[in-house]
Amino acid sequence: MSSQTHTPSKKKRGIPWYVYFAGSTVYTALGGWLAAEGSLLAIICIFSAPIGFFYAWRAWKEEKHHRGRA
Repeated sequence: MSSQTHTPSKKKRGIPWYVYFAGSTVYTALGGWLAAEGSLLAIICIFSAPIGFFYAWRAWKEEKHHRGRA
């Protein structure tokens, strides 16, 4: 029998903050374009964009926290 004495202590990190930021920027631009066209899909894009910005802010804050501890 073998025992696992050395387990990895690093937690797998999530998606980088700039991916969320880029996605929410695309949603903002797409929502504006669709709103100008008069599409109802613009409502979904416009409401989704702030959620992406929130996730970008949260991921940036977590990355900044991990950098400070290193």
